[in-house]
Amino acid sequence: MSMNFSEFIRQLGAEPLSQDPEFLRARSSSPEFHQAAEEADAFEEKLTRAMDLQLPDDIMKNILQISRHPVGSAAASTTPWWRSMALAAGILIAIVATGITWNMNRGWDSVDEYVTDHYRHDGSGLLARAGEKTTQDIQGIFASFNVEAAPELADIVSVIKYCPTPNGKGIHMVLNTRAGPVTVIYMPATEVNDRETLDFDGMQVLLVSLEKGSAAIIGTGSQGLLALYSVIQNSIIPEFSNA
Repeated sequence: MSMNFSEFIRQLGAEPLSQDPEFLRARSSSPEFHQAAEEADAFEEKLTRAMDLQLPDDIMKNILQISRHPVGSAAASTTPWWRSMALAAGILIAIVATGITWNMNRGWDSVDEYVTDHYRHDGSGLLARAGEKTTQDIQGIFASFNVEAAPELADIVSVIKYCPTPNGKGIHMVLNTRAGPVTVIYMPATEVNDRETLDFDGMQVLLVSLEKGSAAIIGTGSQGLLALYSVIQNSIIPEFSNA
């Protein structure tokens, strides 16, 4: 039995580079499948360019030294090579996690293009997980951008993860609301025209200007995105506001 379009889109969002034979066959089974796959490939390419790290020479030199001579010099000659490489890799991961060189401004010409591209890439995949209650540290994720989430927002977060935005790292969330699951993308360093709207693929988007950055609320017309406007605007709060 061949894969239907809904199943294909879910797998495309969750694992766009999958080599599953059925998934690969579906990619070229019709113009609709082919177009969706091409759009996902384009997003992956932009994300790869955005994540292209240009590390300073002194940092790279330190990583190379660690990979050759692990910490604990007395055991340096006997430490397995994979342990030192794991340490070097750990440093790279830490560098990426702290956002030293998130070159996300490459690839999208407008917020509209970014939101459409991003949602087509993994929006439906994350939306399919709505109803789950995240075990991640919601406030910790917001705190990495020097903001906090008011309880009105934090209590309805179902799925949350870091994501690229036009001007740096951001947050992709799925909220459980009375009208159903709604996607919100927080863009800490991106300015938008407050209350501007756009449409794509049957989805509606409402942009929200915040004290620090902005957000895009994404859902269907029946979900009353305007009802979430004040929740988002009043619930992503710079930490210094409580000082």
